[in-house]
Order: sequence, then structure tokens, then C-alpha cells
Amino acid sequence: MQLLQGVKEAIISDNINHNITKILEDSIKKKTFDVPDYLYVTDLINPVNSYYSRKYKEIEIGNDIYLRMKLGEEYHFMARGWFEQMDGFSGYEIPVNGSHLNLNVVGRIDFMINNSVIEFKLKSRENIEIEDLYKDYLSDLEQLLFYSVLNKNYSDINYLVFYSSGNFYAYKIHIKNRDNIINEMVYRIDLIKRGLYNDDISNFPRCTYFTHGCPFQENNVCNCSKLKLKDDKWIINSINISEDGELENSLNNYSIENTRLDIRNIDLIYPRRYYHRIRNDREIQAENRLKSTFNYDKNNIKFFMMDAIETSALAISSQEYALKNSVNTLGLSGYEKYLIKNIYDETSIVPYILKINNSVYTSNIPDTYYSELAVICAKRNINSGLIIIVYPKLNNSVIVHEIIFNNEKLINLCLTKIEDIKSAVKNSYPYKLDMCPQFTINSCNIENCSCKMEIYKNLKNS
Repeated sequence: MQLLQGVKEAIISDNINHNITKILEDSIKKKTFDVPDYLYVTDLINPVNSYYSRKYKEIEIGNDIYLRMKLGEEYHFMARGWFEQMDGFSGYEIPVNGSHLNLNVVGRIDFMINNSVIEFKLKSRENIEIEDLYKDYLSDLEQLLFYSVLNKNYSDINYLVFYSSGNFYAYKIHIKNRDNIINEMVYRIDLIKRGLYNDDISNFPRCTYFTHGCPFQENNVCNCSKLKLKDDKWIINSINISEDGELENSLNNYSIENTRLDIRNIDLIYPRRYYHRIRNDREIQAENRLKSTFNYDKNNIKFFMMDAIETSALAISSQEYALKNSVNTLGLSGYEKYLIKNIYDETSIVPYILKINNSVYTSNIPDTYYSELAVICAKRNINSGLIIIVYPKLNNSVIVHEIIFNNEKLINLCLTKIEDIKSAVKNSYPYKLDMCPQFTINSCNIENCSCKMEIYKNLKNS
């Protein structure tokens, strides 16, 4: 049975939750989304790239940067397995925002151990010393510091971890002056906004990618050669850095070969994509591979809505998050988001997924939304959840679907799909796996995509 078919058969009811819809719609209607409203931590790290990415949206990123990004994604995927086995592991890809500091900044933390932020970076050099952090990896250090102060469970001890040439290099960063970091963030936010408003970047620090495959330099729009280098004095006065041999040893005890088969929720929906990725199947270079910018408007809405939930009566505590995420009937990696379904009953905690949908039709939502929520409910053994959808083209209207499932059916279905994936990887045979949804097949850039090959074979034989 296909996952989607099984999910549909397990749905007991699908209704609009008008109370939560009104709470969230009232919040979002008060908000305007002038760009840049929310800036990203990566914008603050590299203001010049932030400026050019918005000004020249048609320019694609350079091929070498693209390849480094793809390789970094794969190593982050494997690193999750290493960090999850450590005592105190408390999450990965954790959304953060600066609303509690009156800073319109958002981002995602790589990993957390207890309340400490871990920024993980892939490098390619034989050895990394403390002085290299100031000399060559200043942007990585800044990124860690900005995430650290955005962390609502702030800790003055955080970690910068490099994986390079088969070895880990771990550094403990002790923040001794948090205000210096916040002030630097305020300065850069103002710098970027003034630069965009005045169309002037003469006061910006030089770009991180200068001479490293910068797409704007290649297209003759970059002006970085005339800009000043970054000033690291504010960092030197804000932190102490020390090597963390204990963390290095813990990480070096794991190897890529021994990394477990790490299956995530999304891999049950796109099992063949997971199959090809875990086998490191080669990708082809697409013509319109990746533009230089994200969809800023869409992401602004998403981050604002997440903030609206976290600061409302619907929010739950970090202890409740940990308790809910401790239940895992499927053994899948990942952490979910939750809210209180009924503000008069604090025990009515359910998972939710948040989607920004550019359609002007609200009657038929994508099937993958149901599948995504279904896997979460099965994994956490909760029989109901919410699909929160914002429609930007309908004046940011919000609709909240409350779905109730037959959880026994869902759990059995998902366990079967997990075993199917393991069997496919073991036997190097993906054709018994569900095909990916059609819209992802069209854009798939795997050279020997099994979905496309199966479609071609069926057409040939028809």
C-alpha cells in the first residue's frame, strides 16, 4: 500500500479549527511584511551578500559555492547521528528569533547540547588552530555568537565544531560580554536596512565570498574590492576561546562508516530521494539550479507565524517539548513543533506543521501535508494534529485543519515503510519503494533517478 493511500484510510476526521484560525489570523493581520522585515543571521554575517542577493535576484550562486553547500548538507545529515548519541543532546535545526531582544532576526541553530549552541562546519585543511578562527573563520565565529544570544535559553558556553580531513576540532566559546554581541547585531541590522534604502554599501564590510567563486563578481556587479575588511576587535573583547579535547574525543569516536542509517520523517514521504542520497548517487547540474536568494517574503511570513505561536497562549514550555519529543514509536530522527489546541486545557498538546501556500484556492490542500502530519502523529503516538496554512495571495488568510487519525493504522503503516527503505538500501533495489510525488520528480536532479526510469519504462511498455 502506498503511504498516501494508507494515510487517507487512517483519517477519521478533517475539520477547520476556527478558534486557532482566529487567534493566528488576528496576529498576522496586524503585521506588514516590508522587505527586509526579518533579517537572517546569515544576512548579518555577510551584509554585502544580503544586499546583492536582494538586488540581483536573477543571479545564480557560483558552482563551487553550490557544491560546497551540497557537501555541507550531507555532512550535517551525518553529523546529526553523531551528536544525537551524546549526553544532553537537545535538538537540531532549531528555529530562533530575536523578538525577546527586540531584534528582527531569525535563523536555525545547527545543534544543541543542553542549552549550549553548537555550530558545525565542514572544512578542508590539515589542521585548525585557535588563531585560525580569528584569521580564516571569523564569519563562522560570528554566526555562533549571534545564534547564542538569540537562544532564549541563553548559555554563556557554546561550541564551534569543525570537521576537516577526517578529524574533529572542537572549541569552547565562553561569552564574557553578551551586550557587545547584541550591539554588533543592532549595528549590522541598521547597516543593511540603510544600505538597501539608500542603495549604498560603501560602509559594508567586505563579503565573505570575496575571491571564492562569488557569483556577483563573476557577473561584474560586485564592488567588494573597495570595501574595508571586517573588524574583529568587538569579538576579541567579548569572548574567550579554548580547545575542548573531551568533545573532540567524543566526536572522533564516531566515524562516517559507522554512522547509523538515519531516517527522518520526510524520508517516508520521499523514500527514493532518501535512497539515492544515502547511496551518494551523482547529481546533474540543472540549468536553473539555485538562485542567489531565498524567497524572503515567504520566509518572513513563516518566521513571524512561528513567533506568533511561541508568544501566544498556544505556546508550550521547553520541558513539555522535551517530554513530547521523548516518545518515538518509529525510531525516526527529528524534533517536532507543538501547541496547545485548547487554551482552557493545558494538557491538550498536539503537533502542528506550518505551510505557506501561494495558491488562491483553499479547498484542496496538497496530499503531502497530510502525509507529513500523519508521520509525526504516528511517531509521537498522538492521534491528532494541526495543519496551519497561510495564504499570502489571499491577504495572508490563515486556515487551520484539525486532523484526527486512527493511530494504530498509522504506526503499522509507517513501520512497514521504514522496513521497505532499509531493505531497498540493503539490496540496492529502490523499485519497491513508493515513487516520490510528481512535482518533485519533475525537478529531481539525480542522474539515475529511479522514479524517472520507472516512468520511462512504463511508457515504453505501454
